[in-house]
Amino acid sequence: MGGLIRSLWGTTRVCAVQVSVLLVSHNGARWLPAVVAAVEKQTRQPDHFVAIDTGSHDESVIILRRNRWDVTQFAEFSSYAESVEAGLDNIPPAPDDVPEWVWLLHDDSAPDPRALERLLAAAEEHPDVAIFGPKLREWPSLRRLLEVGVTISGSGRRETGLERGEYDQGQHDERRVVLAVNTAAMLVRRDVLAGLGFDAQLPVYGNDIDFGWRAARAGHPTMVVPDALVFHAEAARRGQRTSTVPDSSYRQERTASIYTLMANGSAAGLPFRAVRLVVVGLLRMLGQLMVRAPRAAGDELVAVASVLGRPQRLVAARRQRKEHASVPAREVRHLLAPPWLPLRHAMDFAADFGSAAVDLVREAVAGRTVRSAHSVDVDDDASSQEMGLVGLLLRNPRFWLVVASLTLALVAGRDLLTGGPLHGGALLAAPDGVGHWWSTYLSGSHPLGTGSSATAPAYLLPLGILGVIAFGHAGFVVSVLFLLAVPLTALSALRFFRRLVPGRVAPIWGAVSYALLPVVSGAIGQGRLGTVAGALVLPWVATSALGLRFSSRDLRWRAVWRTTLGAALLTAFVPAAWIIVVLLALVLLTDGLLRDRAHWRTVEHWGGPVVIVVAVPLLLLPWVFGVAAHPGAWLVEAGRAGVLPALPSTLGLAVGRPGGPGEAPLWLGLGVLLPGLLAGFRSETRSRVLTAWLVAAAGALVLALVSRVLVHLPGIDGGIRVWSGFPLLVVQGALVAAAVIAGDGLWGRVTGAHFGWRQPVAFVGLAAATLGVVGGALWWVVGGVGGPLHRGPVTGVPDYMSALSETDPAAGVLVLRGDRSTGVTYDVLRAGPLRLGDDAVDSLTPPDPRLTTLVGRLLADPQPGDARSLASYGVAYVFAPRPASSAVTGSLDAASGFSRASAPTTRDASWRLQARPSLAAVSTEGQFGRTALLVLQLLLIVLAIVLALPTRRATR
Repeated sequence: MGGLIRSLWGTTRVCAVQVSVLLVSHNGARWLPAVVAAVEKQTRQPDHFVAIDTGSHDESVIILRRNRWDVTQFAEFSSYAESVEAGLDNIPPAPDDVPEWVWLLHDDSAPDPRALERLLAAAEEHPDVAIFGPKLREWPSLRRLLEVGVTISGSGRRETGLERGEYDQGQHDERRVVLAVNTAAMLVRRDVLAGLGFDAQLPVYGNDIDFGWRAARAGHPTMVVPDALVFHAEAARRGQRTSTVPDSSYRQERTASIYTLMANGSAAGLPFRAVRLVVVGLLRMLGQLMVRAPRAAGDELVAVASVLGRPQRLVAARRQRKEHASVPAREVRHLLAPPWLPLRHAMDFAADFGSAAVDLVREAVAGRTVRSAHSVDVDDDASSQEMGLVGLLLRNPRFWLVVASLTLALVAGRDLLTGGPLHGGALLAAPDGVGHWWSTYLSGSHPLGTGSSATAPAYLLPLGILGVIAFGHAGFVVSVLFLLAVPLTALSALRFFRRLVPGRVAPIWGAVSYALLPVVSGAIGQGRLGTVAGALVLPWVATSALGLRFSSRDLRWRAVWRTTLGAALLTAFVPAAWIIVVLLALVLLTDGLLRDRAHWRTVEHWGGPVVIVVAVPLLLLPWVFGVAAHPGAWLVEAGRAGVLPALPSTLGLAVGRPGGPGEAPLWLGLGVLLPGLLAGFRSETRSRVLTAWLVAAAGALVLALVSRVLVHLPGIDGGIRVWSGFPLLVVQGALVAAAVIAGDGLWGRVTGAHFGWRQPVAFVGLAAATLGVVGGALWWVVGGVGGPLHRGPVTGVPDYMSALSETDPAAGVLVLRGDRSTGVTYDVLRAGPLRLGDDAVDSLTPPDPRLTTLVGRLLADPQPGDARSLASYGVAYVFAPRPASSAVTGSLDAASGFSRASAPTTRDASWRLQARPSLAAVSTEGQFGRTALLVLQLLLIVLAIVLALPTRRATR
């Protein structure tokens, strides 16, 4: 019926202009009936109805032919340029004196009944304009604006000038000249369309902007007519139909925008534009990776390379545009997006990010009490809302845990709040700036002693990152880790225990009990950086590991990579942690095979533990490569190696005391041991308690190894015993977890049951748990941070020697300790004493045998040329700290080439070499391939972070 009415209309009226509608369709049967009906209802009917279908597999062709459209079928994935060109050939020509217009439509663009009439009215009022476009609204919402003209930014972003989600309220209803309008309802003079055509290099996307830009350069302006209205579904962009291109739609869009910029932009700005697009592409790729969209990141890279990597195609495109151009590029520059627009987008992103962060903070503050909080009337004023937020804050156990633990930490650490650098025991003072950590970590050679190519410790990378966050204050990072160890560790543990059990009392007890472990074990007092940092990181790793049994594949593998990152960070500070990870992975695999052998034959279920075990060393690759010849380094945690008192006793290890100054009394250790062991008596939680005991058993195996073995490192004479604090922490932490699992809801359970043996056992466990927490906290607060950790000046060589060596690397100091009877040890110091991180490099650096022979000869039978030989090692001074041996001082006083730099009566003794120092004998050999390993490590870390992030869902 519609076709009959249309033919009668066309035969009875006189046309001032000829208008032909040209519709391109591809699998659009979902929208075509509404589109065809909308065209039928136009108050100004088109004269010809032509459609080009590009290989539709649905009923698109049937729908069009049923309504008597002239349909031509093309192959699938035919370009838009080919389709339009074929459609023009199917439109009958108008008489010579009749203007001819073509109205381009998509199969998902439904025009308002008066759209064509108003477009033609604008064409009559503006005869110098060759292209017109309507206002586009979203279909099916019908109110949200999509486009009122379109342009492009210098980064290749399609710009509409609209706010995100902006509704149409008549605010953009003025006609104006724009760079381009969408081809979804573009009205264009036929001669302009036939003369310029669409670029065949743009299969689907970007045709409108490229065509509008070329038309503007050819002297054919484009105008948007907002009173003409068309509704557009944007089906291809929203993924609502099969793709119209064989490649990724995102890749095609980015390729089109980059090509459009490079083909149409001014010749003078081409180099700058190319560099900008490369930089923008890399930033976009990084952003896609950060939201776990690796395919989009790859598409971004391919898009940039496919355009900039084919200069011959760009040359041909620019030559073609030059043939039609009659307007200088500068005269259409105002139609492009302003250069500050990308900055605005960045500010909008920052604002959105900040808003999201505020929401997350509010949610975190409210915690789980939000769901149970009383509802607040929406008409309450701002002060009522603030009081509601304060009320939630005051009812949140996390808040009081932070306040209480922070207060206790400040009171207990009262002696360490002010003074010089924090150091003592196993902790060396932090360097003056974070640059020292970065240079040590990145460099393959180190100016320590006689030169070193030993690998830098892996923990310098996270310390360096924290130092950057702390604005370069390395000492502040170390102070926070030690002085606020208990509050930070308590929060970390509370997060884990609240995932473990649903209650409130047991998780808080577990968090406090676990957070006190570094204190009562003496780790903080002795300056054990590895154990202190490991205690903070361990609960985060355990929380991530809880997700390894998720049924969802995506959630499970995200948990795998989060656990891998956490385990790598943990291993950086405590390498022995990786051994525990291996043991637990074996337990998990064995348990899975015993439970369901067929289920665990697939990589989906055994791959996770294997990935964690293999990926952790890869993420620490420079360090792992450097210690390959020294396996004992895997047992030495961050801090000075060999700083250990007597062998810990079996009883001490049982109650969590690895030995040394600063540890709490043994009886306080029963507060963890008894509740952890008695947890097995509760039958309904026994299976989960056994899991915690398996973790404790893995820690105990490593503890037995670490506490008894002698480790040999090339930079330390003889075998050394290593600190067993972290494996013991794992055992104690697992016992705390067992007690939390069994203790959750225990009070109501035992008080509601008939009296029997369970009540006394529960009472003993609860009493021990309470005594352990209260007693440990009181001991910590009253006694303060015991042990050798303190604040004060770093004693070493005299200040004038350090000042000289800081300005002159060759002005080092040879430090001699001991005497002939007990043996003399020596060190070559530059820029003062060793700093945190230098100790790990020094322990892996073997002494120079030539210098050892030289020092021995100086103290026994000095030769005339010894001073000159010593100066070639970059030594300007020799220093013997108190009490200086008379034999040492006598030998050096008698040696030629040495002059006293201190009075003979002082207990310290120092000499200055008369020969000019140099670095001729100092080794400058770097670690082989360290740069390549660092690059590989960076790529692996970025990959692991990307895989650990939430997966971005495609927009539908």
